[in-house]
Amino acid sequence: MAEDAANKTEEPTPKRREEARTEGKVPQSVEVTAAAVLLAAVVVTTNRGPAILNALREMMRRSLLAASATDFTPALMSEVMRRMAGDSVAIAWPILAVTGAVGLTVTVAQVGFQILPKRILPDASKISPATGLSRIVSKRGAVEILKALLKIALVGWITWDLLRAVQDQIVPLASSGPREILAVAGHELGRVVAWTTAAISVLAAFDYAWQRRQHQMSLRMSRGEVKDERRQAEGDPQMKQRVKRAYQQIARRRMLDAVPSADVVVTNPVHLAVALRYAPGEMGAPVVVAKGAEHVAERIKEIARRSGVPVLERRALARALFRAVPIGGQIPGSLYRAVAEILAYIYALKQRRAS
Repeated sequence: MAEDAANKTEEPTPKRREEARTEGKVPQSVEVTAAAVLLAAVVVTTNRGPAILNALREMMRRSLLAASATDFTPALMSEVMRRMAGDSVAIAWPILAVTGAVGLTVTVAQVGFQILPKRILPDASKISPATGLSRIVSKRGAVEILKALLKIALVGWITWDLLRAVQDQIVPLASSGPREILAVAGHELGRVVAWTTAAISVLAAFDYAWQRRQHQMSLRMSRGEVKDERRQAEGDPQMKQRVKRAYQQIARRRMLDAVPSADVVVTNPVHLAVALRYAPGEMGAPVVVAKGAEHVAERIKEIARRSGVPVLERRALARALFRAVPIGGQIPGSLYRAVAEILAYIYALKQRRAS
């Protein structure tokens, strides 16, 4: 595993990132979501503090009245429990709604909105004891355990530090009324929650950075993987080269097959050869049916001689035709005169041979 990680030195490609995303492998920090939910709960509870206290006070009053009733019956108890349940829902639902919305929003902000059937379907490996143990003893599992211990230590240290700061106020509270005791307790509890939220938020920021780095490292690729992906996307260069050579060979074979139909082959004489054909009733100007350089030129001349096609040395004309006219193209008007003279000579030569 260490060797594999050492070999994966290349940054992930866009295709690799997209594949990981479709599989649900995206950087996500649970600590960020937890910190956001905790902060939302603190804000909602603070804003609704008076209403929550009044609701709790009313619940306690009704409970005490019911407990002191002389005719306490099962029906009365059922009514009290029903009202307590209703009051509890009234107190909790704003907090649950806001924290749920915040948690969903933060999660979607991190990973995006995706429906992944693979992640919904049950996976036997996730309930395997061996797999679970390997996750625990892995680097990621060790970090998760360390984070949990760090959160416990932070909350414990914050609580202990604040209690130590107010220890001088605890003894005088023994002679105070319930209102004063609740006020001090609520104030100190608020401080504990505020400091805890701040500490967890800092921890969440570090965890988010770590999760992104780990995700980036997990997507890294070896040079071989990058080459394979490029080969799949662009096609195997060797295969493309072979296909290109095959097409060139087919085109060259067709071109050479057209040499016997030419009227004349104009040469450089060594390096270039251009085969011309002209059928007055079929085409408006002479056409280049084949051309080539070096060994292809030698092949054209060889086929022409074997097929009885005249081969003439015209260096300037051969160079001009080779540069200006593609295979299957008609010669330009600037070369009409030179080509016409050659064709006239060839036709006259053929007539003399025929007679």
